[in-house]
Amino acid sequence: MSSWRGHRRGLTIVEVLVLLACLVALVAMGLPAFQRLGCSAMRMTSRANLALLSEAHAMYAIDWSNRQFTFTPDTLGVAGGNTSAWEQLNGCVPQALLGEDHQGVPFRMGTECADLNLAEKDNWIKPLSFGQDFTTKTAYRLANARLVNVYLNGRFYDPLFYAPDDPLVTEELRDAQKQGADFAELSTGLIPSTYAYSPAAMYDPRVFGLGWSGTNPPWRNPDADPFLGGMGYQSPSVTQCVYPSLKTKLMEMWTIENPRIPCMNYSPPGECVPLQWNHSYRSRPLTLFFDGSVRIMTPREPQYAEQLSTTKLWLRTTPLGSHGYLGGSADDFLVRTSAHFLTTFGIAGRDTISY
Repeated sequence: MSSWRGHRRGLTIVEVLVLLACLVALVAMGLPAFQRLGCSAMRMTSRANLALLSEAHAMYAIDWSNRQFTFTPDTLGVAGGNTSAWEQLNGCVPQALLGEDHQGVPFRMGTECADLNLAEKDNWIKPLSFGQDFTTKTAYRLANARLVNVYLNGRFYDPLFYAPDDPLVTEELRDAQKQGADFAELSTGLIPSTYAYSPAAMYDPRVFGLGWSGTNPPWRNPDADPFLGGMGYQSPSVTQCVYPSLKTKLMEMWTIENPRIPCMNYSPPGECVPLQWNHSYRSRPLTLFFDGSVRIMTPREPQYAEQLSTTKLWLRTTPLGSHGYLGGSADDFLVRTSAHFLTTFGIAGRDTISY
């Protein structure tokens, strides 16, 4: 007599398909949770980075008479903003050291008098370029220069200067970070920090209308306006910040949520880059305020704040016009703000009303 005891029946094709369907369903339900966990972890890392940068700038202020970070000579406006003319009167423009490569070769900006001039001098040492809408090679992008990184790990390409989900961080940069490089020449060129300063807060507050009333105070050219006495580039004191909890200091530059491919934004010709924070409502950048607090500030917040305010929170009267800084390339037509970039009254102004 035969017996079925101990005999194992194989799974049928239908049963296998049912199991696979169950596994797919479980993965589909669990994936968003894992994605949220990953996103949350990256946000926590970026928040910690900004907290450390806040402490570094507090130490910088102690050493530099409570002043804001700057590369620019206070009196550059006396020479009409022309560094060559300023050098003829005063000697070399103070150098902006980025770091040193593995052979000890220094990489500097802001002078033609010594060492290597890495990039355009007139652009990189100034807080912001008012000449071209797409010129971002200016000092507000260099939060990781030696003047600041000396208070941290002393490395231009230290990971703490980059959000872990920054889409501009390349594998080549990650390799340099793993090697502990102070500074490295990258084939893709200089990769500035994820975290960008508020350019308006880097100028004398009078450049952005301090002392004037009305709904849209005038912009004063730091290179030419006689009212400034040539001191428009003078780095303001942090004590001039009237609304420390409402004025941005550093902000994540890019809209991380924007996919790199296909290119969905109006980038400069031949380029496809992620959207800046004021280009889309998808942007949710972590932001460091002058009181040391860190939180997300979306474009909706300053836009809504302007509707409630009796004063325009950012200037439409600069040479960049009513679109503001890089505002003409906004992917989302609903986004119309240059808060943080062109804040009315500069460091003495505010980018939002309350939180």
